[in-house]
Amino acid sequence: MSVLLASETKALQSIQRLKHAAQRTAHAEKAHHTLELMAQPHRWQLANGAVAQVQTPATMRAKELLELYRALSAPVTPANLDGRLDILLHVKWTVQEFDDALTRDICDLVDREADLLNRGRTLKSMERLRVRLNNLVLQFLDDPTYNPRAADFHGP
Repeated sequence: MSVLLASETKALQSIQRLKHAAQRTAHAEKAHHTLELMAQPHRWQLANGAVAQVQTPATMRAKELLELYRALSAPVTPANLDGRLDILLHVKWTVQEFDDALTRDICDLVDREADLLNRGRTLKSMERLRVRLNNLVLQFLDDPTYNPRAADFHGP
């Protein structure tokens, strides 16, 4: 009975791990899809039946932020460390336009990751730092204060 109980416990733990991984993946896909929708131009039906696509400053800003998030979320390898430092610098410049707690936290994490990369720390040791940074940047992108297009995707 104890062997059977141990086997069931392992199976349940495996199921929980898989559910957790699926939830993380679904959350990331939903966020990415929403960011892509924000970056699309407005479409209007014209009187002649044609559809006009209009890029507004808000959609251009959303597209710029989407590209920044894609670059930040890309996997890091030892070969592209200089590119990663450039991306981190670009993120810092983008969020420094605003001065509040969220942007200061993002700048702090960017500085910390850049410092650790320059010191030669292993990429694996910075994995949790990158997760935190990605989550904060996602919060930044989802806030209408920083991304005017986000207001269209939130209720009143």
